[in-house]
Amino acid sequence: MQRRWKLSFAVSSALLLSLSAAHARADETCAAGTLGVSRTIEVDTTGGPWFGEPHGDRDFLKPGEVVLTFDDGPSPADTREILAALAKQCTKATFFMVGEMVAVHPEIVKEVASQGHTIGTHTWSHPNVARLTLPEIQHEVEATFDIVQKNSPEPVAPFFRYPYLSSSKLSEDYMKSRNIGQFAVDIDSSDWRVRGSAPVISRVMAGLKARGRGIILMHDIHKWTADAVGQLLTKLKAGGYKVVALKAKTPVQIIADVTPPAPKPAVKYASRKTKRAYGKYSLRGRKAAHLSRTRAAVE
Repeated sequence: MQRRWKLSFAVSSALLLSLSAAHARADETCAAGTLGVSRTIEVDTTGGPWFGEPHGDRDFLKPGEVVLTFDDGPSPADTREILAALAKQCTKATFFMVGEMVAVHPEIVKEVASQGHTIGTHTWSHPNVARLTLPEIQHEVEATFDIVQKNSPEPVAPFFRYPYLSSSKLSEDYMKSRNIGQFAVDIDSSDWRVRGSAPVISRVMAGLKARGRGIILMHDIHKWTADAVGQLLTKLKAGGYKVVALKAKTPVQIIADVTPPAPKPAVKYASRKTKRAYGKYSLRGRKAAHLSRTRAAVE
């Protein structure tokens, strides 16, 4: 990559005002009987620390505490249904967004941020980051932070989750150099494996029973997940679990003049060959199909 990258350390007064507003919303008064937010953790991402198993500090959360996270969006119908369920329980989540999805649905970014949720990123095109070169990593990561911040009325957090939870020393060192927090998972809903809300809920609750606390992974691109969130929040409250909101100590430092990675040729993932290679409902096959359709819309 021949482009000269310039890092801007200046944070505009508008972003600072937005950050103050976001903290104010964390203290909003919730109606009696709602789940709410038990506390807000101001996360220091200096040095690119890990959060969640296996590298993160287990004591980051207290017993009974959970962090709600959603990957792969925004997706209008599903993300909005999830936002409505979260609002009904007066609670908050962190959304790890994909750049291609933001390019198609930028209005959802504003809705998520305006409702007081935290936004991190999940690459531009959902590749296996462990297979990328450093310039490719930079493109995937920085272009996504850039487009999300351009469409968010609030400062974007320097929070990142690897697609397929797959990283490399190269990518981890890059995140450390950029002071970007690396998020793993404690409790996986495995919502990509199923087509119903009941298995999503039971998987999360079983994980919490076994572990007692943790960062929960779901995806806001599945209807069954969106349908499950309201019931899941009710079960969390009934089980005595407490939701923790995450906010960044400082916003991500945006790198200027970043262009998105070049689109890859569309692949027909419904072929028999793909089903044999990945399985009809595999993580890679289904996510790739979803993002391939999104890519086509962008083009």
